[in-house]
Amino acid sequence: GTLFEDPEFLCTGASVWGSKDPKFRVQWLRPSEICSYPKLFVEGASRFDVVQGSVGNCWMVASVANLTLSNELFGRVVPNDQSFDVDYAGIFHFRIWKANRWIDVVVDDRLPTLDGQLIFMKSRSGDEFWSALLEKAYAKMHGSYEALSGGSACEAMEDFTGGVTEQIDLKRS
Repeated sequence: GTLFEDPEFLCTGASVWGSKDPKFRVQWLRPSEICSYPKLFVEGASRFDVVQGSVGNCWMVASVANLTLSNELFGRVVPNDQSFDVDYAGIFHFRIWKANRWIDVVVDDRLPTLDGQLIFMKSRSGDEFWSALLEKAYAKMHGSYEALSGGSACEAMEDFTGGVTEQIDLKRS
């Protein structure tokens, strides 16, 4: 059958670069075009899975890695009722806290690549895609991948937990 293509977050340069000039031409590939046997998870999710890509979002990488430390919170954000095997249709959903409620963010599984390699967040295991797809959902919420450059770990933790964060300056404490 036909695989889902997200009409709200198109596979265009604008979804990657926002309003900035493109740095290079992106090719959007599905995980099955990147590796032979894609999986959402390889032996579960771990903070050691997450690898930063080509945008300045170390704050998000840290938040996503921390999210894996709570099975309850992780399962709320990354529902485990989806896979590349059973009823695969190219569609994945994630839950992100916004405006005092959990929002279901739906994305297709086409990911931005350069020379067949993921450009942004990826897993250490080349056939695991939960982190890349979660980042795509977060980029969709923010308008583009470029919009994730230079963000706040506090903001991301609030978005992934529904909690409230407080930043403490240890030099002044």
